[in-house]
Amino acid sequence: MNDATLAQARELLSKTRARQTPARVHILATLLGAQRPLSHQDVQELLEPSLDRVTVYRVLDWLTAENLAHKLAGDDRVWRFSAAKAPHHHAHFHCQQCGKFYCLEDIRTDLPMALPKHFVADSVEITVKGLCASCQTS
Repeated sequence: MNDATLAQARELLSKTRARQTPARVHILATLLGAQRPLSHQDVQELLEPSLDRVTVYRVLDWLTAENLAHKLAGDDRVWRFSAAKAPHHHAHFHCQQCGKFYCLEDIRTDLPMALPKHFVADSVEITVKGLCASCQTS
């Protein structure tokens, strides 16, 4: 994790007016530096210095509640987290072989969308399932 990512995490946390604990800074920086949504275990493995699993869970939940991260569930019932760099209006791809999730920025899920009369949406989640490029070539 580089200094620029840590600085970006501190800046985003300062906007919440909450305490900038080392755990919050490092976990948010880990999400900011990730190329794909990460599970709790992924985050814990990437953290330097390491943190106990309960702290990681609590911080990920807090980041989600503060709209600094968003989470999505896989078929394996494992939550994946990514930094909410901007409003979350895109689809995801879930590789059925390796289990990794990828953001599909070009597939938009913006609201409002056409729904039947008297239906109101507050969020949209689209997950495309298949094989990622790495798994297709192996």
